[in-house]
Amino acid sequence: MKPLKGNEEEGQADESKERKAWFREKTISINKVGVVIYEAPFDAKKEDDADNTGMRVWPAAQVLALHVLNHSEVARKSEGILELGAGAGVTGLLVAKACGRPAGVVMTDGEHHVLELTRRNIEANFNEDGRPSCEYLRWGENVGEFKDKFGTFDLVMATDVLYCPEALEPFFTTVKELMSSKPSAQLLVSHTNRSYVPHYKVRKAGSKCGFKCTDIPLQSIPGCAEMSRATAADPRHPLLQRMQVFRFTLKRIIKSDPSS
Repeated sequence: MKPLKGNEEEGQADESKERKAWFREKTISINKVGVVIYEAPFDAKKEDDADNTGMRVWPAAQVLALHVLNHSEVARKSEGILELGAGAGVTGLLVAKACGRPAGVVMTDGEHHVLELTRRNIEANFNEDGRPSCEYLRWGENVGEFKDKFGTFDLVMATDVLYCPEALEPFFTTVKELMSSKPSAQLLVSHTNRSYVPHYKVRKAGSKCGFKCTDIPLQSIPGCAEMSRATAADPRHPLLQRMQVFRFTLKRIIKSDPSS
């Protein structure tokens, strides 16, 4: 990428300031853990080529955060927590506050303009000394470089990021590369069922890459029904009716005893 010069650089800075002023602030609290979030208005019209999807808070992020916070000991015991496609960062921020080691959390996205918002939300919730990292990561592309810098993770999280069929393979191969080899290591995904990426395709893609999938129905997550009622007026609410949480772990190869 060429370095920006003169008016081009100033124009990008002005656009960044304009976008910051455009964001709205909200507070999200789950299980007595609260974060301040800036997001793009849900009904805002896109006036440029930037995709604003990742700059909004979607129900899947709060559902997965609720599940992890219900089992906060998992986050506390994890050596390294990674969020893929963090967007506004709700899940990663809440988990970072609950785990007690926010500096061990790395929040990523594959869009630079979205990372600008992720970084702003991190700064709104944590002091400079001991805050989650914010890093660019494009699935299937700069994974090796990213791994050299951050190593592997015991807990990987992703919320409603698999809405394109072509994203399934690079997503799971990236997770396989970055997830630790510990038996307890896991990937948690909250996914909205869509005709072009239904739940079964997510399970199948994970299995093809060497993962075992366990379904976690929403009705089994304490507090999810109350969350659903509280957000009934939100235009994004119907997505909750089509949502599922998946837990993926690496399949273990059982070697046969040659002496038997």
